[in-house]
Amino acid sequence: MLFPTRSFFARALYTLLPFTVIVAVLYSLLVWTSITVTEDHIVNSYLDREVARFQQNHASAPDQAQLPATSYLHSYWGNDKSLPDAYRELPLGRHELDDERTHVQVIYLPTAGQNLYIELDESQLSSLDRHANMLFSILWGVAGLVIIAGALLAVIGARHLAAPVTQLADAVSRGWQPDTQLPGHERHDEVGTLSRALSQLVERLHCALERERAFTRHTSHELRTPLAVMRNSLAVLRLTGCSEEKRARNLARLEQASGEMETMVQLFLYLGREDERMPAQAVALRALLEACEHKHAGLIASKHQAVVMHVDPRLCIEAPPSVLQVLVNNLIGNALQHGARYLYIEAEASHLQLVNGLGDEHTALSGFGYGLDIVQRLCAYCGWRLSTRREDDRFIARVDFHRA
Repeated sequence: MLFPTRSFFARALYTLLPFTVIVAVLYSLLVWTSITVTEDHIVNSYLDREVARFQQNHASAPDQAQLPATSYLHSYWGNDKSLPDAYRELPLGRHELDDERTHVQVIYLPTAGQNLYIELDESQLSSLDRHANMLFSILWGVAGLVIIAGALLAVIGARHLAAPVTQLADAVSRGWQPDTQLPGHERHDEVGTLSRALSQLVERLHCALERERAFTRHTSHELRTPLAVMRNSLAVLRLTGCSEEKRARNLARLEQASGEMETMVQLFLYLGREDERMPAQAVALRALLEACEHKHAGLIASKHQAVVMHVDPRLCIEAPPSVLQVLVNNLIGNALQHGARYLYIEAEASHLQLVNGLGDEHTALSGFGYGLDIVQRLCAYCGWRLSTRREDDRFIARVDFHRA
């Protein structure tokens, strides 16, 4: 497994901590290597100066030139019996023996006709070896402090990096309200991109849920009337003494109600889809209004309402037929159900307006909920504008057939 945990914070921490340890160790090794390389450079430079000084003295006065010798520097001629045997096999040049503390430089002096061996004991010249343990302790101590500080910074950095993601997850888990932005929406980094993508996704899901709720609510509201008609017609058809005339009339009602149900279910399924549009065509508005009036003839007669219609029979509205049919049925059904005395219908190419009288206070204020909600949704689907208002003893509903 690439990561020991799925936590974003732990992933960031497990990435930063090894990096801190590696940097601290490499820095310590770099410091130690720099010290040893610098020491070797100093030793070699010292040997070169001693050799150059002796060569200059030996060239000017061979008999008086003294071999370089100090507590840490020894010189041997090639024929010197005290010369260590291991040095005799060394070629010309500088050499560092296996003990890493003895440096030997071999040169050939033409004036003497033999090799000169200069030995330098690095441990005597430099105090590095004597203080190596202390230096190692200091270096590893500093490395430990760096690792601890790096671990603290890694924890802080990991929390800082994980905070926006944690806030985003908390906001999504608590729920999202429409027209609000998730945390990090304004950021210009990957967190901002994720926040905006989640906002769009949650908004689409919210819209889909609202469309599903609207489909259930509106379909159940619209299907009640045709279902009641179908139940009543079936009850009449089951009567033993049902005449052929009643049978034919109720069969026609069943056919009409089933057609209305099919139209409404298809319409609300279209409304429930996000990007699908229904085809529009020219619909004769007067014929649609008259058919709706005929449908509610019994209600009109029982409430003694006068329906006055000022609509040109040639007037056509460019719209999906089922949308316009359900819109007109809801507007007229609301006006007849909750109004009184009269219903005045006036339409032009630009608008449709219904004005109905109101009865007592209770009737005037109740029952306009789902019907107008469905009309508002249909208008939004077609890009129309619905406006309603109450003036004294009448209620006015107006649909403007222009793109809102």
